[in-house]
Amino acid sequence: MSEVIHKIPITNYSYGYAKSTYEKLEQYEVSMQVPHIGSNESIIVRLDGKGLTSRFKSDTELFLPDFHLAMKITMENIKKYFPYVTFAYSFKDEISLLIDKEQIEHHKDFQNRIEKVLPLLSGYISAMFSQFIPKKLKHSPCEAFTFDARIIIIPTEKLKDYFHSRQAFAMSGFIDRICSFKQITPISRTFSNVKQALKAIGDDWFNYPQYVCSGYVGRYKNNKWDVDTASDFMQKWNKYENFLET
Repeated sequence: MSEVIHKIPITNYSYGYAKSTYEKLEQYEVSMQVPHIGSNESIIVRLDGKGLTSRFKSDTELFLPDFHLAMKITMENIKKYFPYVTFAYSFKDEISLLIDKEQIEHHKDFQNRIEKVLPLLSGYISAMFSQFIPKKLKHSPCEAFTFDARIIIIPTEKLKDYFHSRQAFAMSGFIDRICSFKQITPISRTFSNVKQALKAIGDDWFNYPQYVCSGYVGRYKNNKWDVDTASDFMQKWNKYENFLET
C-alpha cells in the first residue's frame, strides 16, 4: 500500500516573510513599560497558589507545618532565580514580591516590559514549591502545583498599607480556621475575642507558631537575603520600612 504524501503549499518562507506577516498583528500585543510608571510608584507582583488552600487543608490537623515550610523555602530560594526582589511577604499560598523597578527598566532581558516578569515568576515559584513540598503530601511523585501572578502598581507611600492589609488577611484567615477547627463561637471573630474563647476551652492562642497567623517576611539582613516569621506590620513596621524605599 503506497503512502499518501500530503503536499505542503508552496510559500516563500523566510525571516523577512515572517516579519512582514507578523508586523500586521503586532499592534495587538500589550506592553506595559516601566517608564510609564511614575517615579513615586512601586511594582508588586502577587502570586497565588491555584487551589492550594483547599488542597492542603487537613481534617485532622489545624495546619500542616510541612506546607508552611515549603512556602518558606520557596521564598528563601527566589533570589537565586529572580534577584530583582527587594522585599517579600507570604502567608498561606500567597506571596507578594516588591520588585526593583530600576533593574527591570535597564535589564536587557526585560526591555522595560513588565509583563515579561509574570511568566518568569509564576514558573519559578510553581517549580520550586512543587520541588520543596514533601512527597508525603503529594498524591503522586509527579504531582505539580501552579501559582498565578498579577502586577500591582501602587504609590510607594502606600506600601505599608498594602503589606499590612495582606497580613490582616492572613490573621483573619487563621482566625476563621481556628474557630472552625476548634468549634468555638466567640462573640465576633476578632483576635481578642478568639483568644478569650480559646482560653475558655483550656487552649491558648500563643500555643501555635506565629508564622501560621503572621506569615513570613523576606528582606536583606546583614547584606544577606533572609526569610523569617513576620512581626506585626502595624506595630513594628520600622523593622521593615527601610527595605521599601525603592
